[in-house]
Amino acid sequence: MTSETRAGDTTMRETARLMRLATYASVGTAVSLIVIKLVAWVLTDSISLLSTLIDSILDAAASLISLLAVRQALTRPTGSTASGTARRSRWPRSARRPSSPAPRSS
Repeated sequence: MTSETRAGDTTMRETARLMRLATYASVGTAVSLIVIKLVAWVLTDSISLLSTLIDSILDAAASLISLLAVRQALTRPTGSTASGTARRSRWPRSARRPSSPAPRSS
């Protein structure tokens, strides 16, 4: 293994770590906003706070979906379930649409 390969692998691991950290921070921020707005709404009984609370709940749901998507995207493929470019088509090669021919030069 060359040092260039190790450096690329380290960069990929660091990128994956930062992606996980960003999604966890997003979920944490959304949850803390929900708690703050819930307390404020209970104390004031304001309709506008209720509407922003509902909006924050939807934001938290979107953040959770994002977290799950990032976690799934960062998992390595196993032998039984390949992902990404290693995934095989469910159609045999003969049934696939032919690729477009290369442009002809004049």
